[in-house]
Amino acid sequence: MVLSSLEDGPRSHKTAFLQKLFDFGLGVLIVGMVLTFFPGFASAAATPGFPPEAEGGNAGEAAETLLKWKSALDDQSRSLLSSWQGGDACSRNWTGVTCDSPGVVTGLNLSSMGLRGMLGALNFTALPHLLNLDLSNNSFRGPIPSSIGNLSRLSTLNLSVNSLSQSIPSTLGRLTSLRLLYLRYNLLSGRIPKEILTLNSLLELTLSFNNLTGAIPTSIRLLGNLTLLGLMDNDLSGSIPPEICAMNSLSLLYLGANKLTGSIPPCIVNMTKLTELSLWGNYLSGSIPTCIVNMTNLTLLSLQENHLSGSIPQEVGKLRCLIALTLYGNNLNGFIPTSVGNLSNLVELSLASNDLSGPIPQEVGDLRALTLLALSNNSLNGSIPPSVGNLVNLTILLLHFNKLSGFIPRELNNLTSLVEFTLARNELTGQLPENVCLGGSLEVFTAFDNHLNGPIPRSLRNCSSLVRLWLQGNRLSGNITEDFGVYPMLKLIDLSLNQLSGELSWTWGLCSSLESLRISDNLIFGEIPPTIGNMTRLGVLDLSSNYITGGIPRELGRLVSLIDLSLTGNNISGDIPHEIGLFSSLAKLNLARNSLNGPIPTQLGQCRKLWYLNLSRNVIRGSIPSEVGNIQFLQILDLSSNFLEGEIAQDLGKLTALADLNLSHNGLSGSIPHSFYDMLGLASVDISYNELEGPLPDIEAFRRAPYAAIQNNKDVCGVVAGLRACASSSNKKANPERGKKLVVGITVSVTGTFFLIFAFGGIYLLASRKCKDENCNLREEHTGDPFVVWSYDGKLVYQHIVEATEGFDLKYRIGEGGFGAVYKAELSPDRVFAVKKLHSLEDGEVIGVTSLEREVNCLANISHRNIVKLYGYCLHSTNSFLVYEFLKRGSIREILGDDEAAMELNWVRRVNVIRGVANAVVLHAPRLLPCVDSPRLDKQQCSVGC
Repeated sequence: MVLSSLEDGPRSHKTAFLQKLFDFGLGVLIVGMVLTFFPGFASAAATPGFPPEAEGGNAGEAAETLLKWKSALDDQSRSLLSSWQGGDACSRNWTGVTCDSPGVVTGLNLSSMGLRGMLGALNFTALPHLLNLDLSNNSFRGPIPSSIGNLSRLSTLNLSVNSLSQSIPSTLGRLTSLRLLYLRYNLLSGRIPKEILTLNSLLELTLSFNNLTGAIPTSIRLLGNLTLLGLMDNDLSGSIPPEICAMNSLSLLYLGANKLTGSIPPCIVNMTKLTELSLWGNYLSGSIPTCIVNMTNLTLLSLQENHLSGSIPQEVGKLRCLIALTLYGNNLNGFIPTSVGNLSNLVELSLASNDLSGPIPQEVGDLRALTLLALSNNSLNGSIPPSVGNLVNLTILLLHFNKLSGFIPRELNNLTSLVEFTLARNELTGQLPENVCLGGSLEVFTAFDNHLNGPIPRSLRNCSSLVRLWLQGNRLSGNITEDFGVYPMLKLIDLSLNQLSGELSWTWGLCSSLESLRISDNLIFGEIPPTIGNMTRLGVLDLSSNYITGGIPRELGRLVSLIDLSLTGNNISGDIPHEIGLFSSLAKLNLARNSLNGPIPTQLGQCRKLWYLNLSRNVIRGSIPSEVGNIQFLQILDLSSNFLEGEIAQDLGKLTALADLNLSHNGLSGSIPHSFYDMLGLASVDISYNELEGPLPDIEAFRRAPYAAIQNNKDVCGVVAGLRACASSSNKKANPERGKKLVVGITVSVTGTFFLIFAFGGIYLLASRKCKDENCNLREEHTGDPFVVWSYDGKLVYQHIVEATEGFDLKYRIGEGGFGAVYKAELSPDRVFAVKKLHSLEDGEVIGVTSLEREVNCLANISHRNIVKLYGYCLHSTNSFLVYEFLKRGSIREILGDDEAAMELNWVRRVNVIRGVANAVVLHAPRLLPCVDSPRLDKQQCSVGC
């Protein structure tokens, strides 16, 4: 045919050419019309900007990448992504996957799906065309992969509300197309990378609620297009950089809950587009810049919990767009500016916890939109303005802890939407608002520690929304039976220290959420209703100082959460129920000043957490059960003024934490158990008016006890002033361990091996002779041949020692020896001695005289650097004592009890000391001095063993 056509004449050839030209033009016209009227067709055919190799191939590679990441997640996460199947991420309905053209994945949104795993297993390089990535509100953990920086087309990145950790990768600085970056609510740490501050396309950046540290970079100014900057709740420090003021596009700035210091930069006034400024919870100081009032677009100004001082600018009334003004928790002073009444859009006004004074301005009543007014914890005075009653939208009104006085305005009855209303600790008088809970929404009402009187508001009876009600410390009256109803939500109620009367209603048992019930110091009568045992969440029950009668209901044993039970000062009778042992959490039990009888239940020993136990002034009989000794944390025990009898249980000595013990006014007999020597924490004791006898324990509590705390017993003796001294044998029997106690000196005993107990220091024997009657004027009480080793007047030395210790006052006591207390006597700056004062004499005998003879004779014959030096002694019916060298560093026992000092005394030194003492004891030390030649000390005495 071609040959045939060529063979045609010129006309046919021309016609064919024109036909082809027409066909081409028509084709171009059709394509143009399609592109004009169907522009989506072009993008479907080939996505502009994507490389040709992406067409038709991206979905497969993306599917492989996503499926591999899915397999690395936990079982639950894989089930949530069950739609991810097949080899094409765009050909089927894959959850969260968006494709802008066939085979090109441009979006991945898996927000709030509850996924768990790590992002490191996701190969972001296989998703180069992603525009939006939202994995927020899941449980992803681990670091943010640096490969995210390869998503160069990314516009939105949201990884908020996860558990991502470590630092923010600097590779995010490559995301030059990024407009929205959300990383809030994670565990990210480290500094804010400067690389992301070069992303000048960013409109919103939120890094809040992480653990970021360091200062806010000054290069933050480069984000000139930013409208939202959130750095709240991190650990950022330093001052607010003035460069931040150059961010003229910012409308939302959140820097609260950090560690920022310094003052608020005055240049912040240049940020005229700001609508919300949050700087709360930092360490900002200085005053509120007056120029801040020129930021007339502000709707939120949050500066609370800083260290701001000065007054609130009067010009604050110019911020007419303000919805919330929160300045609480600063050091602001002065008056509340009256211009605050101009803030007609204000919904929240919180000026609490400052040093504001003066009256509440009546202009506050013009803030008709107000729902929260917090003026508590200031020094505001005067009366509550009646205009506050205009604030009918108020849900929270906090006026507590001020100096407000006068009557509560009747206009406050208009506030029927109140949820929280506090008037506590003011000087208010008159009656409470009648309609305080008329709206039925009141949850918290506190008016304690005022001078209020009159009845309980009637609206409270049916106020089932109540959670906390504190009215204690007033003069409120009324019938508690009639004025209160059933409160299913009530947790805390305190009506103490009022003039309420009536009986406790059984309906209190229906308050199943109650955790604390205090109605002490009122005029309540009748019995405790058993239904109180139904309040199983009750932790505190205080009905003390009323006129309650009857017994303690056994149903109270069901209060397993009880921590504090106080029924003191009533007319309760009967036994203490055995069910009291079920109070496993009980810490304080006060049943004093009642008419309880019967024995102390042994089950009380099961209350192992008890620290306070008071059963005094009852009619309790029997003995003190030994089980009381099992209450190991007990600190205060008062069983006084009962009819207890028998001996004090030995197990009571196990109460090593006990600080205050009162067993007075009972019929206890026998002696104080030896186990009391273990009660080292005992600070106060009273055992008066019993039938006790024998020696008192020589412990601090008894030594400091006044005679009144011991008096009127059968025959006690010992350490209390005014009592006779116990016989030596009695004393030894009562405390066989006392002879082993060492404070200043060191005693050496050799039983097969040598044990080191003597103090550091040298001993050099100077002299030894007895104090003569004509020199010291002391009555000789010791048989034998006493001696004195002082080289001058013994009487004078005696007087100096008594004067230096102010008559052996307790403040000079430094320890305890085997048979006496040890005092520090400073006769002069260079003459300081340790004086062991012996216990009182009895029947002409010094207590422990035999042991003392050995100690004196031994030390008089030994001079060694490892054994304490004895200077002399004196025996007298008033004060008998031994005088030793004073060792500043104490004894070896004290040194070994201190970790640092023990390390200094290394093993080489310890062996040398032991060897030296051993040599001294057997009189073989190379430098051992012979006995001092004294006319009052013969050789036989010199050889007495230690």
